[in-house]
Amino acid sequence: MNGRITSGEIFAKLKDRFSLTWAAGRGGAERAVSSKATKGLRPSLAGFLNVIHPNNIQILGAEEIAYLDTLEARQRWETIARIVANDPIAVLVSDALPLPDDLLEAADESGTPLWGSPAAGVELVSHLQHMLSQRVARNTSVHGVFMEVFSLGVLITGDSGSGKSELALELITRGHRLVADDAPDMTLVGPDVIDGTCPPLLRDCLEVRGLGILNVRAMFGDSAIKANKYLRLIIHLRLMDAEAIRHAEMDRLRGDHSEREILGIKIPKITVPVAPGRNLAVLVEAAVRNHGLKMSGYDAAGEFLERHQQALKDQS
Repeated sequence: MNGRITSGEIFAKLKDRFSLTWAAGRGGAERAVSSKATKGLRPSLAGFLNVIHPNNIQILGAEEIAYLDTLEARQRWETIARIVANDPIAVLVSDALPLPDDLLEAADESGTPLWGSPAAGVELVSHLQHMLSQRVARNTSVHGVFMEVFSLGVLITGDSGSGKSELALELITRGHRLVADDAPDMTLVGPDVIDGTCPPLLRDCLEVRGLGILNVRAMFGDSAIKANKYLRLIIHLRLMDAEAIRHAEMDRLRGDHSEREILGIKIPKITVPVAPGRNLAVLVEAAVRNHGLKMSGYDAAGEFLERHQQALKDQS
């Protein structure tokens, strides 16, 4: 899925904070920007005037207006025509500068939203880039329970009936926090950073078979809920009986480790066999602690193998 935001929505969000005025081009209120539309383009979502690689929101400060004033009449009109011909989401004049009459005329003729603000151009660029990058970032919904375990974002996945919600409930009682049950939203907020949140409809809720829908916030308090968390680890529950676990082909030293790709980012994945008598909450806590050690550079299996090699050398 791709996020999307229109010029009308942007204006409504920033109107009070930056004292925006909509001077011309009200017919362009539905102009929109999305991650699909901006994928692969060189310019940023918002930036100072660029007619070669036009930004989605073109900001004109004192220097940009001064540049237009240096142009001859014909060249100035051609430049303004190029600005509006690229169909920007909006053109924003900062620093309480007077809006040029020819820019007002071009904006009205082309339906390009033209805004004015007393705020500094640098402040507008910084805020708009952050807001738009968050809003139009690539996102998807995944199946599983997303939790914060030992300050790490952990997605618990598995087939239906594998015990994901029951495991989440036990982890909550042990002091860990729920982000989202069943269908957490994952958003790519950086080159290798995925932020997980809960859809509004599912907020604070956990569905446990036999108990129905539980409101975790009402039962355990605000401290049991986390609004968002960066995804760092996936723990996949695999249903197996005790006999199957004994005969399963798995690395006894390092465990069942792999990766799962979400939004183009490879996330470490640990598969945990589920069978009667196994304490999944303890296993998950141990898996998260061990993953944290690996991220800090310590590998228990590697150290054990080094000990083994040293023991063989000593014997020989």
